[in-house]
Amino acid sequence: MSPVKTSYNTIHFVGIGGIGMSALARYYRSLGARVSGSDTQDSDLVHSLRDEGICVTIGEDENNVPNDIDALVYTIAIKSDNRELVKGLHLASEKGVRVFTYPEALGEMSRNKRVIAVAGTHGKTTTTALAYHALTYAGLSVSMILGSLIYHKGKQTNYVHGDSDWIVIEACEYKKSFLNYYPEMTLITNIDEDHLDYYKDLADIQNAFREFASHLLDGGVLIAHAMDMSIFASDTHAHINADTLIRTNEIALSVPGEHNRKNAQLVFALGHHLGLDSEKIREGMKLFKGTWRRQEDKGIHFGMQCYDDYAHHPEEIRATLQAFKEKHPERKIIAIFMPHLYSRTKLLFDDFANSFTLADEVLLLPIYAAREPVDVTISSDLLAIELENREKKAISFASLDVVRDYLEIHSSPNTIVLTMGAGDVYKLYK
Repeated sequence: MSPVKTSYNTIHFVGIGGIGMSALARYYRSLGARVSGSDTQDSDLVHSLRDEGICVTIGEDENNVPNDIDALVYTIAIKSDNRELVKGLHLASEKGVRVFTYPEALGEMSRNKRVIAVAGTHGKTTTTALAYHALTYAGLSVSMILGSLIYHKGKQTNYVHGDSDWIVIEACEYKKSFLNYYPEMTLITNIDEDHLDYYKDLADIQNAFREFASHLLDGGVLIAHAMDMSIFASDTHAHINADTLIRTNEIALSVPGEHNRKNAQLVFALGHHLGLDSEKIREGMKLFKGTWRRQEDKGIHFGMQCYDDYAHHPEEIRATLQAFKEKHPERKIIAIFMPHLYSRTKLLFDDFANSFTLADEVLLLPIYAAREPVDVTISSDLLAIELENREKKAISFASLDVVRDYLEIHSSPNTIVLTMGAGDVYKLYK
């Protein structure tokens, strides 16, 4: 795949406050482009973009889009009648302005790089950041675009520039977004049932991953665990079984959990294939402290130790709770969960009910609808009832404020409070 020789002097992002969109905006800003954008709401991320010289407007207005843009990037979450998108399409027909989705734009950008793509149903973000940290520590100056935030040079960011041609990116499977990328190396964390509002079933998801594997460049390498290798049996690229190079009990990490050690196996295999010093890779992984909203330490609130995690799928909830039980076996765990999407909650209802086994108490918040219309046939109240039927203490709450009041009253020593979900449950601590 030949490089794409494109450069943009002025580029506008519709939905710039999104974690991926903001990273790409930072990338173009680092190249000297004039970057602007808009979003539906203010946020800490929006403020940080403004501090870096990026003009961000809150609210949808065609006047937000400069008339002299070379390109417009939009998040796939917006509707086709968005006024800024409509103006961008008009400028495309009038002046030849490039208009593309975030995955398309990232795909175009990455074709000028040597791409290490991290794909999988769970663990993409942590594995991407872990790979960046370990490779950098071992002496390879890589770039990174991340679906979260890490501390870099004293501030939080989701884009880091490296001096080499290598870049580590997350390759999301939702709506087959990852088919926009043509990596030189691909890491597969796992393949599980998710995004069932788009995919038919697990077989459909596996087919998408198979197609993504076919996008590896000539000479490319796929790194996965043994349990997923059979899915790629027909793929002609080189395969590395990460389980054979190092066992999880030989890996020391600062972030707990068997799932994180499994992810570290992939990163170790990556460093090994690139010819980097194995001990440096191991040291770099051990020094990795995690990312925003992944087992993030939020300090003491309500007289209890609090953490926040992005877990929004039953397998992620189960793995996160296991990690905290491993690290704090003697402590009580109060899990505060905000389900993400009506469709996911309904289709995986039994799995969700089974995923809280290691929690001592489960506090549920209303379902975070995101891109979906309201579905009155599913609710957090129903999930709480099901958990109670399974002899798990569970309470459904109407809002974060009511949860705060409950925690203030029921504060107890030797307890961990763990917020989980892909919505705004993390705002509990504000």
